[in-house]
Amino acid sequence: MLHRNLNKSLPIFIYALEEDTLSEYNISELEKLNQVFPNIPVFFVCTSGSLPPPYPQELTESEQHQLQENKITYRQAVTDNKISMESDIESIDKSLHSLLQHLTSLGYLNLKNPDLDKPRIKSQPYGQLSISSEFIDGLHKLDKLLIFIRGCLQCHLVQAANTLNDIQGQCIQKFILSAFDMAREIQITPRRILYAQQKEGELYKNLMAISNEKQEEITQLIQVTLKDMKDNLVEKAGDYCYQGVTLSDSEEIKSAQSVHIATVEIQNWVLSWLSDSVASQLVKSVDCLQDTFVGTLQRCLESLEKNCQDQEGSLLASAAVKQILSAAYNVELTTSSSSSVLHSFIERLRKLLHGLQLPWTQAPRLDSEWRKRVATEMLNSLNAARLARSISSQFRDRVRSSHEAFQAAMHSLESHYTGHLVRTEEQRVAIRKLHAPRLARLSLESTSLSDMVQYGMPQLGKEIGRGQYGVVFSCESWSGKGPCAVKSVVPPDEKHWNDLAMEFYYTRTIPDHKHIVRLHGLVVDHMYGGGCSPAVLLIMDHLTRDLYCGLRAGLKWLTRLQIAIDVAEGIRYLHSQGLLDINNRAKLTDLGFCIPEAMMSGSIVGTPLHMAPELLSGHYDSSVDVYAFGILFWYICAGHVRLPYVFEQFQNKEQLWISVRKGVRPEKLPHFDEECWHLMEQCWSGKPSNRPLLGYVLPLLESIQARYFQKLSSGKHSYVSLELSIIKSKIINRNIKNKQSTTQ
Repeated sequence: MLHRNLNKSLPIFIYALEEDTLSEYNISELEKLNQVFPNIPVFFVCTSGSLPPPYPQELTESEQHQLQENKITYRQAVTDNKISMESDIESIDKSLHSLLQHLTSLGYLNLKNPDLDKPRIKSQPYGQLSISSEFIDGLHKLDKLLIFIRGCLQCHLVQAANTLNDIQGQCIQKFILSAFDMAREIQITPRRILYAQQKEGELYKNLMAISNEKQEEITQLIQVTLKDMKDNLVEKAGDYCYQGVTLSDSEEIKSAQSVHIATVEIQNWVLSWLSDSVASQLVKSVDCLQDTFVGTLQRCLESLEKNCQDQEGSLLASAAVKQILSAAYNVELTTSSSSSVLHSFIERLRKLLHGLQLPWTQAPRLDSEWRKRVATEMLNSLNAARLARSISSQFRDRVRSSHEAFQAAMHSLESHYTGHLVRTEEQRVAIRKLHAPRLARLSLESTSLSDMVQYGMPQLGKEIGRGQYGVVFSCESWSGKGPCAVKSVVPPDEKHWNDLAMEFYYTRTIPDHKHIVRLHGLVVDHMYGGGCSPAVLLIMDHLTRDLYCGLRAGLKWLTRLQIAIDVAEGIRYLHSQGLLDINNRAKLTDLGFCIPEAMMSGSIVGTPLHMAPELLSGHYDSSVDVYAFGILFWYICAGHVRLPYVFEQFQNKEQLWISVRKGVRPEKLPHFDEECWHLMEQCWSGKPSNRPLLGYVLPLLESIQARYFQKLSSGKHSYVSLELSIIKSKIINRNIKNKQSTTQ
């Protein structure tokens, strides 16, 4: 009943005890409560000590000493998740010690070391936080109820925010997958239609060429078939049962017309058998009629026609292809088109004589021998050349008819998909630019609420960096982690809010990696800058310095080379997670609206130097990351942060961008390693297909590093021994990992 009444409520339980012991009824109630609401905190009030004790100054010295001996002190442990609810449970009489032990046995409290002066009460997990049950021994301590209620409500709030965030994340994931499926459909459907038309066209041309140019082969095929099946077919004709002729018990005819009908039945039966045999042999001898040739075409058409099944009267291209394939089996042979002219004349004369049967002539018996004789005469009269011409003519007509039906069906399919793909593109754009970003914005807010309640607002230290949209501050500790860097991002409008929300969602979905900056959490500060514009505070690991500062400080060559290896490994890891473009890469290190439009305006990277030329067109793939790495590798090899000389001559970014599109690249410096320079040139190639994959770049960098390490060990370069030992240990560890992975 309690569970039913509290089903739509947020329960906060206060349990009052009048005595210092638990009755059977109390025990039963508490056990049921623990079963219905496991691990829920309870505020216990024992009213046996409700009267406040006299002030110490009103007691004698001996009474005060006795009072202290009869009291013990407890401390409430509230949370490992930073809920500041610590308070001392002061002055609980020793007479209540058995009550506390009883509550401990029921699972509500946990008195650790009860013989000590300050036993602790167990914290109960509740939601994502940890809130403990509270025990007071008098109504004069009821002010602690407010702290307890606040903690419970915070637990409910965090639990609701996390549940909501999980649901939002699942919905965003479905949106993303739906948009991906839509993009794939938009890209693949025209190719499928074109593939189906090309394959059917090839099939049609091949079959028409066979019917026109291979008359002799078909004639030979018919002759071989007639020779092979003649004896067997004659024997089967003897067992034939008439369909349109009525015979007497002695198999004599009842009318003269019955002889002609029976003869036609036997002839048609023979031609039917011959037609099936020739068609079967013809299909086996023609490669383009095999399943291996048309199987993919059939599956392609069936997948295209799935969305058109609801349209009444729609032509099916797959059915037309099946008709093309079965055209050989639908050929109908007749005596006029199969027999010689002489046999046709004799048949007409025989029909005339049977119609003029004289009274004194005996009626023929249409027995087994008669049927065999008719079948033999029919087989002997067949003309292979005429059969081949008849089969070829009918085959051409049926293939042509099916081809026209296929073209009409494909035209109907194209008309359907023209409108369908337009609507699909509209839905995809709406999901990508409207629905998913809005939902990601809500997910960002729920994440901020949960982090704010659990860990509070980060305490900003000194400024360590500044960008267009915000400032980076240091932070000693947040959520038990430290030191941290807090990046304050101030989105100027709704579009930038949505972009930031999507970037934050993508960042959270990436598993931890040693070369990817880890994002600990997020808090929205609505009072940032005096409350003029809310800021998103992104809390992440605080690194010692960035590459810019490292290059200015004069990092040594092998250290810089190791940084290049780490960067390549990090980008390759992101690509393996399905993040295939430069804005997704930048999300992990910047989270500053790194979409292509913002980057092209120069608001993020400052210059378009790192951007591949194809970014402006909007049609690009993962190779843009390789291009950016090539430019970054130039700076790493150069060892300074100055612009390449060829780009210092331009007055503005427009000139620089135009020169990049024309193929202008950084110059080769005198101290560059030849292998490194060749790798740069490959990476920033103007043609995306010529850029190497990161699976090629990473081993090449490692081989360059190993080559320089060998030079160091042979004494050809004078670097400090400390750097030598560091690089050596890294190479040894990497070789061990490679051997382990190879063994596995």
